[in-house]
Amino acid sequence: MSEAQKISIEIGEGQNSFGLCWTIEGKPLANVIIMTGMEETSRRYDEFAKYLNKEGFNVYCIDAFGQGENVLPDLSNRGIWPKSGFRKQVQIVDKLSQKLRISCVPVFIFAHSMGSFMAQDYIQRYTHHVSKVVLCGTNGKNPAVVPGYWLARLIVTKKNRDQKAGLLNKLMFGNFNKGIKNPRTEFDWLSVNEENVDKYIADPLCGFGPTNGFCLEFVKGMARLHKHKFLVKIRKDLDVLLISGAEDPVSNYGKGILKLEKEYKKLKLQNVQSKIYPGLRHEILNEDSREEIYKDIVEFFKKDLEKKNVI
Repeated sequence: MSEAQKISIEIGEGQNSFGLCWTIEGKPLANVIIMTGMEETSRRYDEFAKYLNKEGFNVYCIDAFGQGENVLPDLSNRGIWPKSGFRKQVQIVDKLSQKLRISCVPVFIFAHSMGSFMAQDYIQRYTHHVSKVVLCGTNGKNPAVVPGYWLARLIVTKKNRDQKAGLLNKLMFGNFNKGIKNPRTEFDWLSVNEENVDKYIADPLCGFGPTNGFCLEFVKGMARLHKHKFLVKIRKDLDVLLISGAEDPVSNYGKGILKLEKEYKKLKLQNVQSKIYPGLRHEILNEDSREEIYKDIVEFFKKDLEKKNVI
């Protein structure tokens, strides 16, 4: 187990994308890539990464555009996404995956929230580059996404692209606290653990509010996820674990997990399973009972590991 080290991936035109890694001595059982949620940072996964280290895994996490290790000291690029940012972020993850595959051990993905939707895209585009995938706090097909994309195209202009989103933010994320009676903060939906919520609010790299450009690129990426011509590209023997808190609004209180499981099984994926944790909200890795989730993820990663070869 090691302390987090900064890493970078060259993304073209003299630019790099940054993140963190936690590695072990000797050959790992697998290399795990973490894909983070919206408006958070790779540093929030330190405890989970070190747990995976103890279980024999190397862990790597490239922060998304305008997040985490990619944010400038003056915060001037915080939340700023380029055009086609959803697709480009997925491509960056695959650049990392290709570097890791040289070590001839399997590559696994753990993806949370925003990252889980990108991972859904990843397993369509690069289905043979990963052996196992955990989608945490995710959802299935949402009928509001396509109309939302066309609305975003009408609202977002070159002039207001990098400005804080008003209407789009409210429409896309404004109802997450709705299911909580007498919420203490606007981010109570994240976690039952109040300390976790307070740390999130206090962190300048978390919960800073999306830009119009982010909202546009996110719904643009989401709009292609459930098209049959892309879904059928997912290889049938890919291992997929879907997990969520039962009180998570992002997963529609667990219903979206079951919906996505059904969709993947309809596609004849052979190894899809789900688990919904009672009483937990969105960030199940940060709840008091998180070690149970850690153990379930490791059990999934280790199952039949000797049969999982890099393709």
